[in-house]
Amino acid sequence: MPYAQVNDAKLYYEDTGGDKPALLFTHGIFFSSAMFAPQFEALKAQYRCIGLDWRGQGKSEVTLGGYDVDNLARDGMALMTHLGHEQFHWVGLSIGGVAGIRMAAEQPARIKSLFAIGAAADCEPYEKLAKYETLFEKILREGFESIRAPMAPIIFGPDFLADASRAALRERWLDIMCANDPVACCRAAAPILRRRDIRYLLPHVKCPVFVTTGQHDGANGPQRAQMIHAGIPHSQLEIIPRAGHTATIEEPALLNAMLLQFLGQQA
Repeated sequence: MPYAQVNDAKLYYEDTGGDKPALLFTHGIFFSSAMFAPQFEALKAQYRCIGLDWRGQGKSEVTLGGYDVDNLARDGMALMTHLGHEQFHWVGLSIGGVAGIRMAAEQPARIKSLFAIGAAADCEPYEKLAKYETLFEKILREGFESIRAPMAPIIFGPDFLADASRAALRERWLDIMCANDPVACCRAAAPILRRRDIRYLLPHVKCPVFVTTGQHDGANGPQRAQMIHAGIPHSQLEIIPRAGHTATIEEPALLNAMLLQFLGQQA
């Protein structure tokens, strides 16, 4: 299994290899780079697809600290330096997209384009933060299975939840979420939920940007996508119908088509 010792952490990554243009995929909390498997399959013929497991999640090391967004972004940059990519495209979902926005603004020479899925530039409102923290306290007391039901509509859209033909896929991903180490994931989630507002950075993002989210994203919905789009005047915006927060899983064909078209414009 490929691991890189970078930025004081042993980080796991998936890599399709080759000398094609590089894409870094960064996931949302409670999951891993495995959530981009449909994208890897669709893009690997044209691009080198690299997926990072954030520290404390997936197969990466559970570190004592370093879970704030700034340091997660440094993890991603350090991995790409380790793999020999000075310039690359960033594809990020949720906090992966937030980290991508930061790096596109702060290290413009390295980020060739940014594809942000279900991201946010503002901080969490107090009411939402309080709701999430109640769930995380429950995780620590009773384990992940105790929040399986309330987390489902935050992670997935109503169409995906109601689709009997995809019940096995839905339960598989909920099983993956519930298999997480409770302490590690709460350690990772705390600074992410308390992240600072980065709307001031949006005008400084100069690379090509595509902003998208699911129509029914229960975490970072269309209003937040519109906020990012409005702050980056040259960006593109498209909402994914029927999808929730995990469009990579719920509507992979639509997302792949958007991603391929956007990347094709950068050639």
